[in-house]
Amino acid sequence: MEESQMNDDQSADVSETDMMDCPNLDGDGEGNSPKKDSAKGERQPSADTDVDQSSMEIDLEGLSSVEHEKEKQFAMDVDLKGMPHLEGEGKEKQPVMDMNLTGIQSVQDEAKGKASSYLCPQDPVDFNVASLEKFCKEASRSFFSETGLVSHQINSYNDFVSHGLQELLNSIGEIAVEPDYNPKNKDGAWKHATIKFGKVKLEEPVFMTDNYDLEEQDLKLKPRHARLQKMTYSSRMIVEMTVQVYTLDNSDKAKTGKGGHVSRRDIRKETTEINIGMLPVMVKSNLCWLHKLQESDCQFDYGGYFLIKGMEKVFIAEEQRCLSRIWITEYPSFDAIYLSVIKRERIYVKLVQSKTNESRKVINISFLGVILPIWIVFFALGVSSDKEAVDMIDILDCDASIANIISSTVKESHEDCEGFRAPGRARQYVDGLIRKTKFPPEESFDEYVCKYMFPDVSGTRSKAIFLSYMVKSLLMAYSGNRKYDNKDDFRNKRLDLACQLLRRELWGHIKFVERRMVKLMQRDLSSDGDIQDLRRYVDASIVTNGLNRAFSTGSWRHPYKSERCSGVVATLRRANPLQMMSDLRKTRQWFAYSGTTGDARYPNPSYWGKLCFLSTPDGEKCGFVKNLAVTATISSMVKKPLIDTFVSCGMKKLDDKIPLQDISGKDRIFLNGSLLGVCADPGELISHLKSLRRSKLIDPQVEIKRDRHNKEVRVFSDPGRILRPLLVVENLRRITRPEDGLYSFQELMDKNIIELIGAEEEEDIRCAPGIRHLFAREKEERPSDYTHCELDPSFLLGLSCSLIPFANHANAKRVLMQAEKISQQAIGYSPTNSSFRFDTLSHQMFYPQRPLFKTVVADCLGKADYRFGRKDDFTIPEYFNGQNAIVSVSAHQGFNQEDSLVMNRASLERGMFRTLHFKSYRAQIENKEITRRLKHREKINFGKVESKKGKVDSLDNEGLPYVGASLQSGDIVIGKVTESGEDLSAKLMHTEQGMVEKVVLSANDDGVNFATVTLRQCRSPCVGDKFASMHGQKGVVGLLDSQENFPFTRQGIVPDIVINPHGFPTRQTPGQLLEAALGKGIALGGMVRYATPFTTPSVDVITEQLHKFGFSRWGGESVLNGQTGERMKSLIFIGPTFYQRLTHMSEDKVKFRNTGPVHPLTRQPVEDKKRFGGVKFGEMERDCLLGHGAAASLHERLFMLSDFSQMHICQVCERVANVIMRPDDSGKKIHGPYCLFCRSVERIIRINVPYGAKLLYQELFSMGICLKFETEAR
Repeated sequence: MEESQMNDDQSADVSETDMMDCPNLDGDGEGNSPKKDSAKGERQPSADTDVDQSSMEIDLEGLSSVEHEKEKQFAMDVDLKGMPHLEGEGKEKQPVMDMNLTGIQSVQDEAKGKASSYLCPQDPVDFNVASLEKFCKEASRSFFSETGLVSHQINSYNDFVSHGLQELLNSIGEIAVEPDYNPKNKDGAWKHATIKFGKVKLEEPVFMTDNYDLEEQDLKLKPRHARLQKMTYSSRMIVEMTVQVYTLDNSDKAKTGKGGHVSRRDIRKETTEINIGMLPVMVKSNLCWLHKLQESDCQFDYGGYFLIKGMEKVFIAEEQRCLSRIWITEYPSFDAIYLSVIKRERIYVKLVQSKTNESRKVINISFLGVILPIWIVFFALGVSSDKEAVDMIDILDCDASIANIISSTVKESHEDCEGFRAPGRARQYVDGLIRKTKFPPEESFDEYVCKYMFPDVSGTRSKAIFLSYMVKSLLMAYSGNRKYDNKDDFRNKRLDLACQLLRRELWGHIKFVERRMVKLMQRDLSSDGDIQDLRRYVDASIVTNGLNRAFSTGSWRHPYKSERCSGVVATLRRANPLQMMSDLRKTRQWFAYSGTTGDARYPNPSYWGKLCFLSTPDGEKCGFVKNLAVTATISSMVKKPLIDTFVSCGMKKLDDKIPLQDISGKDRIFLNGSLLGVCADPGELISHLKSLRRSKLIDPQVEIKRDRHNKEVRVFSDPGRILRPLLVVENLRRITRPEDGLYSFQELMDKNIIELIGAEEEEDIRCAPGIRHLFAREKEERPSDYTHCELDPSFLLGLSCSLIPFANHANAKRVLMQAEKISQQAIGYSPTNSSFRFDTLSHQMFYPQRPLFKTVVADCLGKADYRFGRKDDFTIPEYFNGQNAIVSVSAHQGFNQEDSLVMNRASLERGMFRTLHFKSYRAQIENKEITRRLKHREKINFGKVESKKGKVDSLDNEGLPYVGASLQSGDIVIGKVTESGEDLSAKLMHTEQGMVEKVVLSANDDGVNFATVTLRQCRSPCVGDKFASMHGQKGVVGLLDSQENFPFTRQGIVPDIVINPHGFPTRQTPGQLLEAALGKGIALGGMVRYATPFTTPSVDVITEQLHKFGFSRWGGESVLNGQTGERMKSLIFIGPTFYQRLTHMSEDKVKFRNTGPVHPLTRQPVEDKKRFGGVKFGEMERDCLLGHGAAASLHERLFMLSDFSQMHICQVCERVANVIMRPDDSGKKIHGPYCLFCRSVERIIRINVPYGAKLLYQELFSMGICLKFETEAR
């Protein structure tokens, strides 16, 4: 019995083999099935293969067999043995599949981590569609395994730790401390000091203890400790600081025999290691203990976030304009802009109207706050004649408009500075204007030109050539020969991640430390004392608290403006693993969400393959917040210099001695926007650079672009560029099967089979959408001109979109809704370290399942040694959060109108969609005696005391509940009491209840003790709970009906969910019908499984699979009415569909009250549910009640039970009569209404009004506006 069961399991494993998209046909379309070894499950190579194994170059013309059998290929995985027209033809008519059923690894081999042994060592793969598509999947799997989905976050942080922090401290330079020169403090020579930062060292995160009984006072602080104790997971920054104290003495002329000069006498010099603050550590980075110890808290946790006071924070990649290039704009004016982070380094070349003649245009330059004609600056930089300046600009086709602009610029230059061509005259004129600015530079002309004008370009002549290039670009764009730069194009953008964001934020805090340190040291230098220990001057809390505040609030320093931008840091959401991964891969464009934004919201063509054009939120952030495509990576800093490499490849370096004839007509070479030189043969240069990149002599992240139209070669090695892997078509013949059967992505890049392509370089390639398109040209008798090929078309989408089955068959709005909202609200897998987590709100499904269908992305993200699911299936399970339910599309007793659902109560009782709901309650007390004294507070402790707030039966003497105790609404969950006995306990609000799951009492490093109690509640779906499919078909439960009332098929299948058929034409989601039909075929044993977007199987394939198993081609079945037992006249569409239970549950949203707390000003019910507030009732709800004719109910809800009030109105003057205490004629005091205007009590009536109306009258009356009320006596 056990043996037969084992054989059945093996056959089930074989039946679920992931077949390739297309059969591997030989020359005549026939072939023998590969032999099967039942003992080892190995595949033997076919003896009649016709593929030339030794071929190393692509030859698409020789694939006539593919052309001959092209019409027999299906879109995705097809088991031709199961098709009706092939079932009885015998094995000899079956096409040879590239992947045999016996090629799957056995369970024993998988447990050992071995690959299947049918892959021969260094054996070339078959060069056909099926083999190459199979290779693409395995290569993609190795890419995700080695690179991961959060590598861009971790790599950027590692770059900052390794060299970014040291470069930041080096950029500060030497800090000079001058005395205050106060004569009262004069005692000897004035003392001066200099401070310089040296090497920085980052320590491992440790927890410092005060327990001297322990051998080690510094314990390892791991992420789980920081979560439990609400601490910041950070590392100390230890910096070598060198201070030197000296005096400046004037020498005596009599002693030296020369003129007096200043001599420096050193007094003191020392180097000290000082802690300048705590740097937050990214989880799984090189500084993290989990990386060093190769540990993991959670199986679904890949790191890439920070822990700030116990909260998980993540950087949202910030889209910024690329500062390392010349920007040509036409609005609001014609400008050529050289941008920089430093304001003084920004240069603007403007095409404006002439001051003397508005019909003429001239070229001006803005530099260091001065605007002057460009021609004067040319001569100030060493240009000797007008001809030399024109030759520098190097415009070959100079039309009349450009000539007029240049002549007008020369004329205006002469008017502003007469005789500027004389040697030194222009230089003197420019320097004079700059010296008159509000903040002139302290350096000389040559020094500030070298420092602030194109600092990456050395030499004044080279700077003049670069400036002439800006003028040329502006004139060509004005004449229509060059395009203006698009700020929304991603080749003009860079993504700022941890390295850039931490650097600019930390820079501001270190400058604050510097100012405070200089101020304190200056005080000691001026007094009689000496410089003390540097630790006295450096306040480490400035950096520590500043970074913690920035992470907590999300407010970050702007890259080049004196302001702060919000939203850079977000709290990591963990409703399910997919939501967590989506937050880690988000990008954000900082923009004012209101107002005109141009085309910033619309998808740009440069997003192709880099950003998902469907994953974006709706509302004001639509188009600004985006998600990376699933294979997109972000470049890091390339440290290896490239200038010498360019020179060796044929570039002529730009210097002050290069003649103009060597520049004219040649292509200019740029590296990260800086002009390096020129090249006479750019094609040869490009080929050399690409060969060096493929030979790994140049970093693979370097991007090489040749602009033939503008005669430029642009090379980029800066961080923040989006790259994606593509197949190199010319090297596909080099693909060989590795010895261990597993491809390595790095080895594939070393063999030049795959390379990383960026947005700039992608404009020069021809990329095929898929492997099939490489072979499609042969049928059209056209040569293939593709240079690169996509690994899979679905990799153009983001992670959430690529998991949606048949996404190309659904409305884009529904795909966006599923990707951005529904999938991130679904309940499924919870973190595997839930025992160490105390999230405020979390959910967990009892029996999460994997869908029946597959997608290529889900298949490639999985691993062979995965703990969950089958060993022969690579599909990753945790990104699918739901269960497979039998869904019927029909009406059911009118309870599934609109978007509502009818669910089977028996299925729910068997555990379908049953979830656990966890909610944590926190309370804290201060444990620092000095803090309490300063604030004059009583001592508060956790404890148990008889409370009037609620029951305390489940609390122990420390005020904490027992684990397993059942708490109901109104019970005390955490007891707090003061020394005087005052009760400060926290109780459960109404509708809150549950079993105590966990109790933790801990303390953090800020002197705060806190207690956390987590309640567990088991929830089965009820009326009002929200569900959704993976196609955006969302709805709430309208009825839980008994199983016997549902229709059933002849096999006895009863649906779990019944949805309304009217939801499909209005929502335009035929993909759900295709999923149900495909799922039914898979459940019956069919082999068509993939539902990947853009390569989905055709409708004919799906219907043929159903027909093979004896079902209707279109999914309909004849069912019996469960209530009457009669057969229904129409066929009912029924099939398995993957449904998700969302976090929106009626038990959390129910709000009910008769009377309760009201606002003290308006006397209307408060709005917060926790405060027992009322239900929001708007204008649309009012119209709904009026439409139902429930006017009395409306009057009761909105008036009688809300803010009922009364007013007295005088019918004579129609004004309000006040209720006062007044004397009558006999002198007796009477309390009652009295009209102060008429001085009478006659004809005063009382009316019922809302208190809001009475409050409005009183406020208007206080401003001198009196209202009149027309009343009628009843």
